[in-house]
Amino acid sequence: MTDLPDFSSDDLALSNDSDALANCSNAYCVSDDEYLEMMEDFIFPNSYEWVLIVMHTFAFTVGIVGNFLVGLAVYRNQSMQTVTNFFIVNLALADFLVILVCLPPTVLWDVTETWFFGSVLCKIVVYTQTASISVSVLTLTFISLDRYYAICHPLTFSSTTAKAKTAILVVLETRPGRVLPIETVYFTDCKPLWEESSQKTYTFVLMTLLYIIPFLLMSFAYYKIVRVLWKKDIPGSSEVRKTKKSFKNGDDGTGKKSLMPQGQISSTQAQINSRRKAAKMLIAVVVMFGICYFPVHLLNVLRYTVGLETTHITVTVSLLSHWLCYANSAMNPVIYNFMSGKFRQEFKRACLCFCGGSKRLHQRSNVTTARAHFNAQNNHNNR
Repeated sequence: MTDLPDFSSDDLALSNDSDALANCSNAYCVSDDEYLEMMEDFIFPNSYEWVLIVMHTFAFTVGIVGNFLVGLAVYRNQSMQTVTNFFIVNLALADFLVILVCLPPTVLWDVTETWFFGSVLCKIVVYTQTASISVSVLTLTFISLDRYYAICHPLTFSSTTAKAKTAILVVLETRPGRVLPIETVYFTDCKPLWEESSQKTYTFVLMTLLYIIPFLLMSFAYYKIVRVLWKKDIPGSSEVRKTKKSFKNGDDGTGKKSLMPQGQISSTQAQINSRRKAAKMLIAVVVMFGICYFPVHLLNVLRYTVGLETTHITVTVSLLSHWLCYANSAMNPVIYNFMSGKFRQEFKRACLCFCGGSKRLHQRSNVTTARAHFNAQNNHNNR
């Protein structure tokens, strides 16, 4: 009689577990209905995620419409085709691409924590996001440097549209997304595939090149611009004040009649006021950029220095920091609308055109038909 093998209780338990796992159809070893319910609970948005979706939808709508109107305004109004506005259109185009290409898949990824769009779109989104943000930041930097030299050193600098177009080409060719390729893994994730040390280096290099250095340059440039535009002895402003006073007294302050025409006084003062308004608007854009991009860079620094734990609070703050980046792209046209009379006028003109275009077209058609009928009747009577 052959002796039976001696199985211990641990061996029997292991065997039973193995048999159970072999009979499971999913990783949690639950029924298919329970597994589908678990997946739906994981993917389907909860209450605060619905708030996040609404916020992103608002940023998407405002950003797409607003940045489109910026380009349309400059295209339709020849007087607005200036050096600064060429840069602003380039900035609007970059913001438009960020919102159109990157926002929808990003908010879906943030809410569901699952990538549904496959390998190709993951590459497109990662590249477009990095490249477009680079273009936005470098364009803001070029605007500040252009205004700095034009206002603070007007005799040694000439600002032309040709130079602006050249600068825009330089921006497009030097974007970091073009020279820092990102390999990615695409199953349910869309993220860089490299070691943590490499990711840390890349993050700090990107933060230095696309936030710290540009923000310091822009802050320095606009500090100098403010000092020039708002100081009492700005070139031209003192002459304007003296001449205005002399017109009240009937002379130029020396007992002689003033020879400076009133039109020239108004023109000089208008130019000073125009530059001040433009400076205020651009400073507001830079401040908005600094505020909106600070949280996401701060989180990246904390993540790689002190090691942030994944908690409900950190996840919420991370989602809000992502939204702020998109809100920045949507807010720039709003700033132009409130702080630039020309942009505001063109935005109203475009809205009136789109809202009342079909009605006016119908009215013009009726007028044309009536004129044709009137001309035909006159020709018949003349015969």
